Amino acid sequence: MSTCTGEIKSKNITLVLTHQCNLNCTYCYEHHKNGATMPFALARDIIEDELTRDDGTTLVEFDLFGGEPLLEFETVKAIVDYFKVREYDKDYIFFITTNGVLLNEERKAWLRKNTEHLQMGLSLDGTKAMHDRNRSDSFDDIDLAFFRDTYPLESVKMTISRETLPDLAEGVIFCHEQGFEVSCNLAYGIDWDNEENQRIFERELALLVDYYIAHPAVKPAAILDINRIKSLAEEHETVRYCGAGHAMRAYDCDGTFYPCQFFLPICVGEEAAKRALTLDFSAGRIKESQLDEACKTCFIRNVCPTCYGNNYATTGDIDRRDMRLCNLNKIQFKAIAYFAAKRFEHGQDGGFSKADMAAILKAALALMGALQ
Repeated sequence: MSTCTGEIKSKNITLVLTHQCNLNCTYCYEHHKNGATMPFALARDIIEDELTRDDGTTLVEFDLFGGEPLLEFETVKAIVDYFKVREYDKDYIFFITTNGVLLNEERKAWLRKNTEHLQMGLSLDGTKAMHDRNRSDSFDDIDLAFFRDTYPLESVKMTISRETLPDLAEGVIFCHEQGFEVSCNLAYGIDWDNEENQRIFERELALLVDYYIAHPAVKPAAILDINRIKSLAEEHETVRYCGAGHAMRAYDCDGTFYPCQFFLPICVGEEAAKRALTLDFSAGRIKESQLDEACKTCFIRNVCPTCYGNNYATTGDIDRRDMRLCNLNKIQFKAIAYFAAKRFEHGQDGGFSKADMAAILKAALALMGALQ
């Protein structure tokens, strides 16, 4: 790995090592799985090309993806062992998100020796009952302590399904109590649009706010990230949440690259994936002209979470949001605003400067008023 200095300009490169998975998660968006795998030689050539490409980037994160990438553990080892002894002008790191059930002691020993080159994040959907409900009764096959102790800077990835939504707060708190930071989100590609889901989501976020106010040393889950309120106070254009089609590309098992993994044939099917190769991401942000009429007048339109891949999969257009998430997004931002106000009330600055806290509080009060 190199030690380049200066301005960091990064890109994210996904390599799909396999379409196969050993679990059958209830919310999986990869509906077109097959037996394809990526040969080591192809993976090596792609990585070499990205590391030597004259594109102005100085840092590359290579996400080794699936399916379940650890089904191709020997390929993972070959990639890391090949590149860790070579030097490039760009800094780079390999990263895997895994379901965690395929690790024996030999594999764990190798992974511990290679943390400088390969980091791993665990998909953990909350308590045992929640996780088993979503992820094929796999909780007892995961060595939580291994992930906590080997990758202490990595948060667990917690996906909320309709079935586990009523336990969202309990699940996040459980993960914290196991020693993890938490990145959680609502599952993509399913229909959330009913009043009962909205009522439950509002209740669960309120419970989480109460927990964080009572435990100010715990880093809040990303779903309550107050920085999003700060962005609302500062930004006038639509916030771009990812680098799809810009600082991101995903290579399928055959070497074809797409804007991100959500546009792969395994996710959207062959025909839609072919169309994705012609999409124009040059605007850099969602085009205002393409927004749904309800979005154009929405108070949070500039910071509303958006996934270009989910937009494409559900609406056929990267610039048109999945409106089934609309009311839940508003509830989420209202909860963030409430959290910011409660922190201010309890004298908890969350590490923000006084000027930032003033801007955040102003935005929070405006949000709570607009989203009544």
